[in-house]
Amino acid sequence: MRKLAWAALGFTVAVGLSEYVLPAGGLPYIAAALAVLCPLVRRWRKHGRQMAVCLLAGAVGAALWWGQYTLCVRPVLDMVGEEVEITARITNYVEINDDYERVSARVVEGAPKRKALLYLYEGSLPALEPGDLVRVQVRLSDPVTRQGERSHLYTSQGAFLLGYVQPGTLSITGRAPLAGLRYFPQRLCRTIQTLCERFFDPDTAPLAKGLLTGDTSQLERDTENYAAMRIAGVLHIVAVSGMHMFVLVGFLQLLLGRSRRTSLICLPVIWLFALTAGGKPSVVRAAVMQTLYLAAPLARREADELTCLSAALLALLLKNPMAIGGVGLQLSFACMAGYVFLLPRVMRRLSRMVPGDGWLAGAARSNIGGTVCANVFSVPLAALYFGQLPLWGLAANLLTLPAAELTFGGAWVCCALGAVWPAAGRALGWLLSWAVRWCLMIYRAIASLPVASLAMNTPRAWAWLAGTYALFALWYWLRHRRGRRRAVPLDVPVCLAALGLCLVLAAGKWAVGPGEGVVTVLDVGQGECVVLAGQTGTAVVDCGGSSLDDAGDIAADYLQSIGRSRVDALVLTHLHADHAGGVRTLLYRIPVGRLILPASADDGDGLLADILDAARDRDVPVMRLAEPARLTAGELTLELLLPQGAEENEQGIVALGEVAGHSALIMGDAGMRAEMSLLREGSLPAADVLAVGHHGSKTATGRLMLLAVRPETAVVSVGYNSYGQPAEETLERLTACGAHVRRTDLEGDVTIRFEQEDDG
Repeated sequence: MRKLAWAALGFTVAVGLSEYVLPAGGLPYIAAALAVLCPLVRRWRKHGRQMAVCLLAGAVGAALWWGQYTLCVRPVLDMVGEEVEITARITNYVEINDDYERVSARVVEGAPKRKALLYLYEGSLPALEPGDLVRVQVRLSDPVTRQGERSHLYTSQGAFLLGYVQPGTLSITGRAPLAGLRYFPQRLCRTIQTLCERFFDPDTAPLAKGLLTGDTSQLERDTENYAAMRIAGVLHIVAVSGMHMFVLVGFLQLLLGRSRRTSLICLPVIWLFALTAGGKPSVVRAAVMQTLYLAAPLARREADELTCLSAALLALLLKNPMAIGGVGLQLSFACMAGYVFLLPRVMRRLSRMVPGDGWLAGAARSNIGGTVCANVFSVPLAALYFGQLPLWGLAANLLTLPAAELTFGGAWVCCALGAVWPAAGRALGWLLSWAVRWCLMIYRAIASLPVASLAMNTPRAWAWLAGTYALFALWYWLRHRRGRRRAVPLDVPVCLAALGLCLVLAAGKWAVGPGEGVVTVLDVGQGECVVLAGQTGTAVVDCGGSSLDDAGDIAADYLQSIGRSRVDALVLTHLHADHAGGVRTLLYRIPVGRLILPASADDGDGLLADILDAARDRDVPVMRLAEPARLTAGELTLELLLPQGAEENEQGIVALGEVAGHSALIMGDAGMRAEMSLLREGSLPAADVLAVGHHGSKTATGRLMLLAVRPETAVVSVGYNSYGQPAEETLERLTACGAHVRRTDLEGDVTIRFEQEDDG
């Protein structure tokens, strides 16, 4: 292995341990210890020099990470919570999201001179251009903590300062010198996005923009297609990376011919594209590797894939050691590691399995081999971060990757041609839109399959994944130990892994047996989502929260893990985002028999309209509840109560579920006034489980209600919040009534299993 690869290995391991494991205060001593060990290990006869290089690079990595933390992070942490007036240089255009706007900037004065992300939750930011100088008052926030947990999101992007803009305080004071030249890539990116919107049809423009620039903001708002792409395992096509760079260089070589001159032309085009796509780790990695591939013949050297990969990794981490915490960087290099170490062997085997010299056979071998190799090291990371394992990713790639590549190359021609000849741009955009529609149709078809993906939220799923890797590792070891003649066929681990997957999927079907019932309060952060399941009937009450994952995805993954491909009833106690924000995603991922919400629910923030649109798209009947009702789904019975009150929380639905001879009372955000209303009507019977109202607020779960309900178990659905929930007095009342108190912020998902008691 080359010395650069050993250096990359040592450096990466050191910064990775610094980011995730090692205490920041001890890093200088660890770096010094590694440096001292270098001369000692260099004397080893076997790999002594390589190990010395690895240790020395590790010492540099630990020292650099500590230096960046000391200079960039610690000064900001000392100012968290303060309101300061800063002058900043805007570095990109404003991002507009559903409930906030954000813009990236570079602080000039008033705070540490670092890259900053400025957020505004009330109102709108002015029309800012990259290069504008602004003066604004901000409240500084912690860049390394998110919802009470260690976060790598911002620092991995090089953003060490988070500021919440105080409304009405931002003003443009001038413009930075040479802003037009300095921020040309950002302006070009905005122009390309505008041209895509002009020349592509509205239903295909979001994916076209994602392919060209990596901007997925509009695609993410298209809940159906984005969810389908995630389940089908093809989101990598809008994470601008090696595929895009390969197509771009291939197009230029096809147009100009393969020559030294073409290579020289490709180099600036590659880096302009990388900057236009936002300079994300995946595209920078691809740009560095492609640059080395093209430059090697110019210098009369042979390009080495491992050297190129190592150089790209070092280039990213030397600039920002904390980039190691970025999901995009980890997945990008995991995919490339599969290509570097496995692709030649896989392609040799595929040449025997898929014979033929034609274009179609070659394309099939290339797509199959590339997909398999890219997934070998990236699948565990994707399962860990996204909680899902797409089972039809290979089919999705085979069926759509050529169309996606055609769209990527053609879209550049469309934008360039349309800029000077709009009619031709519209015609080409119309044609390319059909290729995009083909891709979207395949993604939706795959996502609609009953076993499109495996939810990685159970121990059995992780046991199967670990066992699968162990099987193939054992097969590889036996193959090389015993020789080719007596080697175990590849069919054996493949069949065993497939059998294990079938058992994992079947186990979900047996999660709730005859005479059993399950009530699960899902961990959705500061919000609520409760699943009630009998042997056949299933109901979900509320679906919203503040978790970093969409509450709809969390609910859909859990339902899949217990073998449910359909929900009989989805009940929304009221329409606040922490109780209904994930409903749209859930509707697109799981068929729902009936959607029930209170008749009094209004549409103050547009949530109701979004939910009704999704229900209409999925042909889900909507029931606006104006009086108490009783529903039955298999062995499950739902009694829906409507307390009286002046506020929306007090007018929400209270649900009483009964299954397997036991009951669960779900209070939503109902407070003590609503509780008293139900008590006066005699509508609150005893219940085995209580989903505590309003996340344990002190204004809910009164003593009189607890005396009537007498729950054995009380579950508080709560996450990181600034409201002081759950309140101590509420917890004391629950304990005093004899309830066993459980909390999602401490335990994660809380599941209570019921069994039908024998009459005898």
